[in-house]
Amino acid sequence: MKDYIKSLMKEASLIGAPIMRTMFFEFPDDEKCRQVEDQYMFGHKYLVAPVTYLGVTKRDVYLPDGKWKNIFTEEIFNGPLSVNADAPLDIIPVFEKLS
Repeated sequence: MKDYIKSLMKEASLIGAPIMRTMFFEFPDDEKCRQVEDQYMFGHKYLVAPVTYLGVTKRDVYLPDGKWKNIFTEEIFNGPLSVNADAPLDIIPVFEKLS
């Protein structure tokens, strides 16, 4: 992860791309990404879907076009689709973009 973050910092300094990105920054042609307000991209590779309400242990996550892996369960999904991800107190749903 250190090398990935280092590459994001370099990209930010060279072209000004943010490290935490709205969904439509990475997927400008996906209308659904313009509507998503509670998940974001960490660079170009990781989709983060935090839980923001007390007591919530599952949440819907929109995965844009591509192949995605839940980094905790290692389940693979082919987007675009919405998934209901487990979100217990000690886990923030995170998906890695594979392609």
